[in-house]
Amino acid sequence: MSIAESCTLPPVRPRRTRGNQFPRKYSGKIPSLFGRVCIEIWGCYKPNIPLAARAGCTERQANLYIEGKTPPSYEALMAVLDELRPRKRA
Repeated sequence: MSIAESCTLPPVRPRRTRGNQFPRKYSGKIPSLFGRVCIEIWGCYKPNIPLAARAGCTERQANLYIEGKTPPSYEALMAVLDELRPRKRA
């Protein structure tokens, strides 16, 4: 066996994923009702990022709101309500 043959990488297999609606971190446990609404509004990949931006909190705190480990703050609730029913601005 030559050096070139011993340095080749094994063939790459395509990654197997299921086409489910929830991302992997949410697939094992069903998030809270607030979390399901956030996933429905902002998509299933990372709903904590737009929630954190609109509510003015950290991504970790937004993730805790979505998972249901802490109750959502007033700002987080208003961010979701503004997406469902935008405010009329003057």
